[in-house]
Amino acid sequence: MVNTLAHGTQDTPDRENNRRIFRVGHRGAAGHAPENTLAAIRKGIALGVDFVEFDIQRSRDGRLVLLHDERVNRTTDGAGRVSSLTWEELQLLDAGDGERIPSLEAALEAASGRVGVMIEAKTPGTGPAIYRAVQAAAFSGPVVYASFLHEEILEIRRIDPLARTLALMGRVPPSDAAFAHEAKATLVGLAHDSATGELIDALHNAGLEVWLYTVNEPRHIIRTISIGADGVISNYPERVPKSWPGLGG
Repeated sequence: MVNTLAHGTQDTPDRENNRRIFRVGHRGAAGHAPENTLAAIRKGIALGVDFVEFDIQRSRDGRLVLLHDERVNRTTDGAGRVSSLTWEELQLLDAGDGERIPSLEAALEAASGRVGVMIEAKTPGTGPAIYRAVQAAAFSGPVVYASFLHEEILEIRRIDPLARTLALMGRVPPSDAAFAHEAKATLVGLAHDSATGELIDALHNAGLEVWLYTVNEPRHIIRTISIGADGVISNYPERVPKSWPGLGG
């Protein structure tokens, strides 16, 4: 399958018959820096990733911020739901190593012109707001809008039929590609330990790219690529080879 996101990224396969593998830094590069922080994004860029992935929640006063959990307890020195805290209150928290919780705008500025972004909408109603923020920032580089909440990426596709969207699944899809087509997604994200070569082949045959998450151990990375994944999402993206022997883009 041809990797349709190759335009605008830095590296190309070293032989024409090599298959390009997209290296995606999970939550920036969470194995090296506090997750979902500007430090993690900068580290992912330094490691040569094709994309940095980060998660978006909404504060009480409507700011889009980088945080995975609904609560700040695990990743900061604070407590409480993100949706119950204002932007100013969130800025008082230490997100690790003195880092602060970034706004989406700050993350886009850090990545623009340097790396692609995979932006995951974590809560209902944030998809269109994320899209509008990316447009307002005049972001330079490839963008993939992702969510387990497929209505969020469907809304983005309604706004922009050319937007690249990734439908995340926490389990094996019951009917191969139907869920992705219903969301009008262009990519699919699957847990690496539930994906099979047969399933990836079926998704490829339906015209979808397949990225697998969250793949950290070298032996799991090799298996993930060998069964046909187009992209690997990892806390340690430097462990992912840039290309793999075999026919492909």
